[in-house]
Amino acid sequence: MRRFGMVLAMAGLVMAGCSGGDAGTGLRGAMSEVSGGESDQPFAYNDLAHWRELGVLRGREPEPDGPWQDAAYFGLDVLGVPELRDSIGVDLSAADRAVSVGYQPAAVRLDGAFDAAAVRDRLIASGGKPRKVGDHEVISRGGYATTTIENGGLAVRGNDDPFAEVAVSDSVIATGPGLADVLGGPVDLGDHPEYIAVADCLGDVVTAALRRPEAPGGVRLYGVGLRRPGSADERPSSVICVVPEPTAGADVRRGFTGGFTTRGTSGQGEPIGRHAEEIVHDEVESEGLTVLRAGVRHTAGSPASFFLKTFSPENHL
Repeated sequence: MRRFGMVLAMAGLVMAGCSGGDAGTGLRGAMSEVSGGESDQPFAYNDLAHWRELGVLRGREPEPDGPWQDAAYFGLDVLGVPELRDSIGVDLSAADRAVSVGYQPAAVRLDGAFDAAAVRDRLIASGGKPRKVGDHEVISRGGYATTTIENGGLAVRGNDDPFAEVAVSDSVIATGPGLADVLGGPVDLGDHPEYIAVADCLGDVVTAALRRPEAPGGVRLYGVGLRRPGSADERPSSVICVVPEPTAGADVRRGFTGGFTTRGTSGQGEPIGRHAEEIVHDEVESEGLTVLRAGVRHTAGSPASFFLKTFSPENHL
């Protein structure tokens, strides 16, 4: 794999183009822990240990003030409210990293140092039954809700418990539909060159989301990341990386660089300049692929998670 290092500076916006971590660390390390067999599903990464170091994540929930709150909890929706987590002893303050795979509600994996025996005992005491999924023990409390079509409409049947199935060990707690996807497998996301290329393009990020476009078109894969802040007082900076399909590079480049600017509008019709003080475009090469990149300096008061939650390349092509 070609590694690259570059520093891009323009009008006060500085972006470091470095790897998204070696194979066992950072974003790259997180990708190697999840199954790559269904690589068309969204993937999210969150470095909870870093948020804790900054004082953003102090206990059961992110701190309520400041621009970082949503980003510190990004990808963890399936875990529900603190009261639900507390009932089985799932403690976010013991988690160092979170990854999720799939559409909402996604499967979520927490890596850290957990009291596995206490969590297991509470799950079994509430009716859970142990079973094996690969090398992991999973406690099942009835499975997840299923959606069917009845009388021309959608009907939900089953269990809406966010901890209906939980894999638990001293270092991993995982739950959610598609649980097996976050427990790894013979093929991981790091076996897909486009995922490695996007991770290298994103660089040192504290939170990231990698997705396939919702509709087939000129984009193969894209990722949105939040640059790792040195303190909670910093202005957020995001980075967006887009891998075009081989035959659509020129069109995607034209649309991305011309449409994703401070003068453009988001898919929700909101002016991008309301959240981006400055956007700088460049390109990087990794894994034999050209990746289009945009560095974004947020405006004062803009939520750190804004582009993580709203960016979609289809809106600019």
